[in-house]
Amino acid sequence: MQDHKNKIEAILFTTGRFLTLDEIGRFAGIGSIGFIKQVLGELSDSYSKRETALEIINDEKSRWKLNIRKEYL
Repeated sequence: MQDHKNKIEAILFTTGRFLTLDEIGRFAGIGSIGFIKQVLGELSDSYSKRETALEIINDEKSRWKLNIRKEYL
Protein backbone atom coordinates (compact mmCIF):
# COMPACT_ATOMS: atom_id res chain seq x y z
CA MET A 1 0.00 0.00 0.00
CA GLN A 2 2.76 2.48 0.91
CA ASP A 3 4.35 2.02 -2.51
CA HIS A 4 1.06 2.98 -4.18
CA LYS A 5 0.74 6.03 -1.92
CA ASN A 6 4.26 7.08 -2.84
CA LYS A 7 3.57 6.66 -6.56
CA ILE A 8 0.36 8.67 -6.45
CA GLU A 9 1.97 11.36 -4.32
CA ALA A 10 4.84 11.63 -6.82
CA ILE A 11 2.40 11.84 -9.73
CA LEU A 12 0.44 14.64 -8.07
CA PHE A 13 3.66 16.48 -7.22
CA THR A 14 5.24 16.27 -10.65
CA THR A 15 2.18 17.14 -12.72
CA GLY A 16 1.16 20.20 -10.72
CA ARG A 17 -2.37 20.17 -12.12
CA PHE A 18 -5.74 18.57 -11.46
CA LEU A 19 -5.85 14.92 -12.56
CA THR A 20 -8.77 12.60 -13.04
CA LEU A 21 -8.87 9.21 -11.37
CA ASP A 22 -8.32 7.60 -14.78
CA GLU A 23 -5.19 9.67 -15.38
CA ILE A 24 -3.80 8.86 -11.95
CA GLY A 25 -4.50 5.17 -12.50
CA ARG A 26 -2.86 5.18 -15.91
CA PHE A 27 0.28 6.98 -14.65
CA ALA A 28 0.53 4.76 -11.56
CA GLY A 29 -0.30 1.52 -13.33
CA ILE A 30 -3.33 0.91 -11.10
CA GLY A 31 -6.51 -0.35 -12.74
CA SER A 32 -8.95 -0.10 -9.83
CA ILE A 33 -10.65 3.30 -9.50
CA GLY A 34 -11.96 2.27 -6.07
CA PHE A 35 -8.44 1.52 -4.87
CA ILE A 36 -7.19 4.85 -6.22
CA LYS A 37 -9.98 6.66 -4.34
CA GLN A 38 -8.99 4.82 -1.16
CA VAL A 39 -5.33 5.77 -1.53
CA LEU A 40 -6.20 9.39 -2.30
CA GLY A 41 -8.46 9.53 0.75
CA GLU A 42 -5.69 8.22 2.98
CA LEU A 43 -3.15 10.62 1.48
CA SER A 44 -5.54 13.53 1.87
CA ASP A 45 -6.17 12.62 5.53
CA SER A 46 -2.45 12.30 6.13
CA TYR A 47 -1.74 15.76 4.68
CA SER A 48 -4.57 17.34 6.65
CA LYS A 49 -3.10 16.04 9.93
CA ARG A 50 0.43 17.30 9.23
CA GLU A 51 1.64 20.82 9.77
CA THR A 52 2.73 21.31 6.19
CA ALA A 53 2.28 23.92 3.47
CA LEU A 54 0.83 21.27 1.16
CA GLU A 55 -2.60 19.69 0.90
CA ILE A 56 -4.34 17.27 -1.43
CA ILE A 57 -7.54 18.69 -2.81
CA ASN A 58 -10.25 17.50 -5.17
CA ASP A 59 -12.72 19.57 -7.13
CA GLU A 60 -16.37 19.10 -8.03
CA LYS A 61 -15.34 17.04 -11.07
CA SER A 62 -13.51 14.49 -8.90
CA ARG A 63 -10.12 15.67 -10.07
CA TRP A 64 -7.21 15.67 -7.62
CA LYS A 65 -4.20 17.90 -7.06
CA LEU A 66 -1.34 18.41 -4.63
CA ASN A 67 -1.65 22.08 -3.76
CA ILE A 68 -0.13 24.78 -1.56
CA ARG A 69 -2.41 25.78 1.30
CA LYS A 70 -3.96 29.22 0.83
CA GLU A 71 -2.20 30.71 3.83
CA TYR A 72 1.19 29.97 2.20
CA LEU A 73 0.48 31.36 -1.26
